Amino acid sequence: MAGGHKYESDGVWEEEVDIHSYDVDISSRITIESLLKYFQEAAWNHAEQLGVGYSHLSRSGQVWMLSRMMVVVDSYPAWGQAVVVRTWPCGSRSLLALRDFELLDREGHRRAAATSGWLVFDQHSRRPLRIEPILASMRMFPDRRSVGCDAPKLVAAETSSTPAVFKVKYSDLDLNNHVNNATYARWMLDSYPIEFHRDHRVRSLAINFLAELDADDSAELSTIETKERCMAHTVRRMLDGTQACRAEIIWQASH
Repeated sequence: MAGGHKYESDGVWEEEVDIHSYDVDISSRITIESLLKYFQEAAWNHAEQLGVGYSHLSRSGQVWMLSRMMVVVDSYPAWGQAVVVRTWPCGSRSLLALRDFELLDREGHRRAAATSGWLVFDQHSRRPLRIEPILASMRMFPDRRSVGCDAPKLVAAETSSTPAVFKVKYSDLDLNNHVNNATYARWMLDSYPIEFHRDHRVRSLAINFLAELDADDSAELSTIETKERCMAHTVRRMLDGTQACRAEIIWQASH
């Protein structure tokens, strides 16, 4: 992701991003995986600016973990376009810190939006911590919601008769040595035939992250159609059956 201007204005973080050839798919439009990466990077940058980012929390043995996210795409920007990512904190819900996002084109039209919930974990105990002390000094926007709701808690899909199998590889891992959040979305989209992608685009993606997958883990991806153009996915660690991720994808025709 290229670096354009990055700044906070009236409590809202803004970044300008150029869409590169490696951010798009066969239609020359931005991928869901790239969109998730844009949003996560903006969240991390804003947290750093607010004094609660990775470099700050790691000194106390703490780390942010994305727990839930829901993305709604109005239209897909194309290779070569410049877009603006906006993000802001919306408050908390139990142990979750809420944060919303918008993706705008240069004319100010909204192209996509997202809402998310984040946990702070103790790196040694691997247990979530109370979020209020970390958010105490931050300005919140509880009434400014990009998709009108929190990211939902999803139920597990039934086990498919022929689940897709993935072995965690080097390129799947992030700086915490776990499978990156956007990788799960890539696995799910890779499970569909190419011809399906030629005729369909993701309208919305809701995703829950439940457990970490490490290097050399293998995972099974189950997929069930719950209603027309609505697919439920569950990723399970093959070693013990632990659910690592759940998602719901709503598709729409691309033409």
